[in-house]
Amino acid sequence: MLLAIITHPRDRRLRSWLDGWVPVSSPRYQLDAMLIEGRRTGLRWFFTDPGKRFRPADAAILHVDQSVVGQPYLDLAARYPVAVNGRARDIRKRQVSRNLVQRDSGWTGPVLVKSDLNCGGRPEYLVAQRGGAALPPPPPEYHLYDRIDLVPAAVWDDPGRVVERYLPERRDGMNVLRIWSFMGDYERCSWYTSPETIVKGRNIVSFGSAEVPEVLRQERQRLGIDYGKFDFAIGPEGPVLYDANKTPGYLSARPDLMREAGGKMARALMRMVDGRA
Repeated sequence: MLLAIITHPRDRRLRSWLDGWVPVSSPRYQLDAMLIEGRRTGLRWFFTDPGKRFRPADAAILHVDQSVVGQPYLDLAARYPVAVNGRARDIRKRQVSRNLVQRDSGWTGPVLVKSDLNCGGRPEYLVAQRGGAALPPPPPEYHLYDRIDLVPAAVWDDPGRVVERYLPERRDGMNVLRIWSFMGDYERCSWYTSPETIVKGRNIVSFGSAEVPEVLRQERQRLGIDYGKFDFAIGPEGPVLYDANKTPGYLSARPDLMREAGGKMARALMRMVDGRA
């Protein structure tokens, strides 16, 4: 199967690959793992973007590491018989979250200030920087406030940040984060605990397998994401989707997991293409 991988022309993290062959740098995305393992079973690929001459392929995967995908990329994806993530246009928090509040909201609990952009806007910052733009670095990605009236006025006036009800999942004095990764009909879902407010790989103390709530599957359909990763929790009011990512990163601390997942994702991709074709 020949795959067209549609990327941003300034995203060197994927452009460091030789088309259809082997990586010349360390893997950065979970897509890398899928390509490495998929090549063993006949997967071939090339990278392209709207500025290049159109090349036919059996399918395309829209892998633009930006919170909002420009229309030219969507139009290019639509030219292929099957377009993985071809409907995944916008993963900003204003599109993803159902728990945003305004300064005059009646919410009395704690709130979390976030970047509206995925990954704190760092992918957009890198692309702009590579284009020669002189930009200040993105603001801190998270800040927790006990009450909504403690949020500074500058936050409310900043279109690049949002304020969200803080709805954590707690277990034995720890904060819990659940991560659901998927490609087509393949999925894996785990929970992780940490004493820190924001659960990250560096502060995890325990983990285990988890079920995927039906409401999260509905959110996946709403956002049009065939391949990606959701961060969520089971908060006091039920499942809470924190973040949606359509270009999940490679877990460098778990190359064994990435090898296993890469093979399963490649097979799921082929099933998806066969089914849609």
